[in-house]
Amino acid sequence: MPVHGQVKIRTSAEQKAARERERAEKLQLYLTEYESILNNRQLTDLFALLKQTENTLINHPDCFTLWNIRREVILKLDNDKQKEYLQKELQITQLCLKSNVKSYSCWNQRQWCLKQLKENFDLNLYQNELQLCQKFLEIDERNFHCWAYRYYLLEHLCPSSSSDIETFYDNELTFLRSTIGHNLSNYSAWHYRSKYLDKLLEHNPIRRSNLLLKEWELVLNAVYTDCSDQAAWFYLRWLLFKQLGVESITETEHIKPLEELDEIESENKWCMLALCQLWKEKKINDDKRRNYLERLANHIDTDRAAFYRDQI
Repeated sequence: MPVHGQVKIRTSAEQKAARERERAEKLQLYLTEYESILNNRQLTDLFALLKQTENTLINHPDCFTLWNIRREVILKLDNDKQKEYLQKELQITQLCLKSNVKSYSCWNQRQWCLKQLKENFDLNLYQNELQLCQKFLEIDERNFHCWAYRYYLLEHLCPSSSSDIETFYDNELTFLRSTIGHNLSNYSAWHYRSKYLDKLLEHNPIRRSNLLLKEWELVLNAVYTDCSDQAAWFYLRWLLFKQLGVESITETEHIKPLEELDEIESENKWCMLALCQLWKEKKINDDKRRNYLERLANHIDTDRAAFYRDQI
């Protein structure tokens, strides 16, 4: 029996029901707004349509159709208004990203706006957008949507002169190294490091030997620091098998350090898997390789047993 003046504490079932009712109400409101926009798409004043779609997208930023409607409307405006609303669109998408920072639609809309502003009004805002990326990466440094957007920006900021390009790639690799140093689990930082290392090696092959040596030191230090983190192991295998190549892998420089780590961190599946791949490619330690794959399949990582057995 409730006591007078005392707030009733909802049970978990009541809380769940309340949340479901709230979601249902929000969904119904969204569907009503969405249907209204589609029905009046050709009848409504352009500016009213922009306002209506904006109000809906603030709470539901993932609707591609509404963003496409906004693109159609903006392109129908005269030049002055088009420029004004393209810049305003950057503000609107930023608000939408606050409600869902991983919205594909919002990030795509920003790319479209930047493209229109550059091509139609010679207004280059790509450099400014890097500051926005920095803010979002400070919130979530592993937000791959933001990392992809940053890569898109840098592709448009890449200089044309040969000497400047090399400095540009070096600067980005330095930035990525500091990001990885802060968080070894940052898949996106490792991924984009591989892309820019590729670009730098292609641009200046003379630096290949020195760069790959430093890269090996970086990733080896990463797996020794936290051998249970898989991000660095993916990069390590990419570096060995895609960049160095089997013919350049040596037992002393590349295999022995991992064998020593395997002794320190017994039954670490990532180290064992890397060694199995190396032993197979170099045609050494075949019995030990089979033993490791059987242990991985039968005891250490049974969820992927078929994968390991397939390699035996």
